[in-house]
Amino acid sequence: MNDYSKFLKEAEGMNKKYASIYLNCELEPLAMPFWSWEEIQKGLGLRQEWEVDVSLIPFYGDWHNLFCLKESTGEIVALNDDREVLCTWASIKDFKSCLSEKEIEYDDRPQIDSTSLSHDLSEITNGLKRKH
Repeated sequence: MNDYSKFLKEAEGMNKKYASIYLNCELEPLAMPFWSWEEIQKGLGLRQEWEVDVSLIPFYGDWHNLFCLKESTGEIVALNDDREVLCTWASIKDFKSCLSEKEIEYDDRPQIDSTSLSHDLSEITNGLKRKH
């Protein structure tokens, strides 16, 4: 880990600047913070429990979805909960180039996609129209 310890020690600092990342050409929010050096150290002992290969050093995620540094190559790997590789960056430099300051805004307001009336309600309203 010595070759990449500088990046890992500074990972937490990326929280201050970056809000999203391009993951397979799609801008995705960074919903969780990058881990502190202490959290990364603790995470090394949890890899087996969370079925993460020992060659990977997790530094971001909730243990279901993770960003990990592959110690032997310097690649960054994004894993899903099934430990499938979602994306790989060839280097720390490539990974950092995909980080973005852009906030992703979601429209959380409910929207009506379609409506329909029940057959019974249609009959009742038609009956009311005839009375008036």
